Amino acid sequence: MRLLSEGGKVDAAIQYQALATPAPGIISRYFRMDKYCKALFMVIVDTLALAETVVCNLMEAAVNTGVAGAAIATGTCTITANTLASVITITVGAGTAVGNTVTVNGVVFTAAAAPDHPNQVFDQSSGVAITIATDLAACMVAAASAALLTAASNGAGVTVVDDLGAVLTLTITEAGESSLTVTSNTAPNLAIATVQAIAYLEAEDTAHSLPTMEWYAIQLIGAATINASVTLYRGGEPRYTPTQYVAAHDYDD
Repeated sequence: MRLLSEGGKVDAAIQYQALATPAPGIISRYFRMDKYCKALFMVIVDTLALAETVVCNLMEAAVNTGVAGAAIATGTCTITANTLASVITITVGAGTAVGNTVTVNGVVFTAAAAPDHPNQVFDQSSGVAITIATDLAACMVAAASAALLTAASNGAGVTVVDDLGAVLTLTITEAGESSLTVTSNTAPNLAIATVQAIAYLEAEDTAHSLPTMEWYAIQLIGAATINASVTLYRGGEPRYTPTQYVAAHDYDD
């Protein structure tokens, strides 16, 4: 039986760090593609506030130092805050008013003067952020709401954790099988932020502009308050069986 680790090469392209760098953003090390058919850069980002984005670009170069490196025009994707994320927070404010809403994967939760959890209505009458947040959490996990969220999330559940400090953390239970898209009609009082989002860039070894441009990297462009890490997998019918040089490993069958 062939191990997964024998079918491709795994590397840390970008260690977890803030995107606090001058233009043109963070660029990983360059990795040679001469022994592989495909490259898959797997990106994890966090701390995206409303309307923030992270642009992911595939880069090519003729040497490992990246001298004269350039973006491959067709290799790009953009992560947008609060859209198709894995983990999202809702920070509730005391000013949450009747009619304010938060929408999770198309399921709308509405603030009112009295709760009606079976119909996705939560209580804002206390005027106390922590109390409102606790009722919103209870509304989201109520049986009727949970069923709607599961149906709207490709069958995956949504976990809601109340930190008892007016912040709710929503997590999709099957990351990669579904995702979270969350909006509100009152940013100051129902503030949405992305805690974790995942993206990937995959490319053939023929995606480069010239045969000599056989070194690939990834570039991340985003706000300095955003954190990110990237793992690279090179494989896809590799031209040889790679050896993984790592600090520790184990195989358990």
